Amino acid sequence: MKKLLLIGILFITSNLFSQSENQIDSLSYAHMKIAVPENCVAKSEYELLDCEDISVQWLYLNKEMLEVVPTQFFNQFEQQQNVVDKEKMTIESYSSELTGYKFKTRNSGKTRYAIIVSGTVNKQPLLLNIGSEKNVKKTSDLSEFLRTIIEIK
Repeated sequence: MKKLLLIGILFITSNLFSQSENQIDSLSYAHMKIAVPENCVAKSEYELLDCEDISVQWLYLNKEMLEVVPTQFFNQFEQQQNVVDKEKMTIESYSSELTGYKFKTRNSGKTRYAIIVSGTVNKQPLLLNIGSEKNVKKTSDLSEFLRTIIEIK
């Protein structure tokens, strides 16, 4: 379990703000196919990069993992990143509530924000990771794509 968590954390944190040359035309989110928005880059079916200055990834879990992995992920993220602020966060995705935290990090003089939440969407347990250089406080701060799949509460 720890190896799986470490691999997931390394994957998400190392790719949160990177670029990709892959030409993926659709995303798979909670058993739904969603077209990659114009002028956005998909690194995989589960990761959208540099979409209106916001990146998003999701990691599928099973029910048992949903009970322990998010807490482990939050703790590991705080240990690996220079977190200067943390606040509870709730979002809604397709009528499902996802809970977690918004982290403010500062590295090499740059401030970045990560919203990491978990829950079950369309019967699919998942961990959702949103990264941005701007402080996302409300739904209107999200990219057009993200506004179609989530709402900040």
